Amino acid sequence: MAKLHHVGIYVSDLEASIEFYQDLFEFPVAREFTSGDAKIKMLDLGTGMLELVQRPGSPGTPPDGNWSHLAISESKFDSVLKKLEKRSIVTRLVTMDNGNRLCFFNDPDGHVIEIMDFKS
Repeated sequence: MAKLHHVGIYVSDLEASIEFYQDLFEFPVAREFTSGDAKIKMLDLGTGMLELVQRPGSPGTPPDGNWSHLAISESKFDSVLKKLEKRSIVTRLVTMDNGNRLCFFNDPDGHVIEIMDFKS
């Protein structure tokens, strides 16, 4: 069976993005390297990796295309909501009919992040 290895996103400030994801989710840096002029850090999400790529002059979006969002199942949902509020980050909360909660927000480069709190 195929499994997700990683999702890669372009960022404008690698260190700011690392701080953002580590503060909210405590994802550890699993690997860091360069590829040409790009600086890359891989964060361990537990079930796959988030690859953050900073390329000089990059606006934080991929040169050819874009992706919709990154969804993260979060057991500390309320704790992350408090951290988002403390950072004054605009969120969109959704409570589904079955009680599951979703929260959508943007990372420092505008990528849409979804956190999920599944009751069932």
